[in-house]
Amino acid sequence: MSVPIYIGSERRGELRLGRDGPFTLFEARCESAPGLLRLSVCGDGGARGYLGVLRPQNGGLVLRRRLSRAAMRGFPDPIRCAVAEPAPPTAPEQPMESAPRWLPCPDGSLVCVEDGCTLLALPCALRRAVPGLDLRQIDGKSYLVFRT
Repeated sequence: MSVPIYIGSERRGELRLGRDGPFTLFEARCESAPGLLRLSVCGDGGARGYLGVLRPQNGGLVLRRRLSRAAMRGFPDPIRCAVAEPAPPTAPEQPMESAPRWLPCPDGSLVCVEDGCTLLALPCALRRAVPGLDLRQIDGKSYLVFRT
C-alpha cells in the first residue's frame, strides 16, 4: 500500500507501507526541501501518528522505519496520507563555546547550534562504521548528527 506525502499543500512524494514480520514497515521518499522536516501519517478526523525526521539521500529526502503494533497505538486507521512539516523551533542560538551545548527533545533526539547551523543528533547503535556519516559520542552515547 502507498499513500502520498504532502509538503505544504503539494504532493511531493510517496510513503509505502508493508509488513516486515510482526512489524509495519514505512518507507518514505520525497523531493528535497530546505530545513528539518518531520513526517507524520494522517487519517480521518485529523488523527495523526509521528514517524520521524526525513533525512537527505540522493538529492531527495527519505525515511525508513519499522514499528510494532504497540508503537502504532493511537495511529490513524486507515492511513490516508503523510505530511512533512518543519520541525518545531529549537532553543535560541547560544554563544559559541568550546563544546556545543546539546538540548534534549521529548523524542530522545538532541539539538544544538554549531558554526551558525542547527545540528540534530539522533540516537543510534550501528554495528559497523559507515563512511560519510557524522557519528558522535555525546554524554557517553552514540548519536548520528545531521546539519541543517
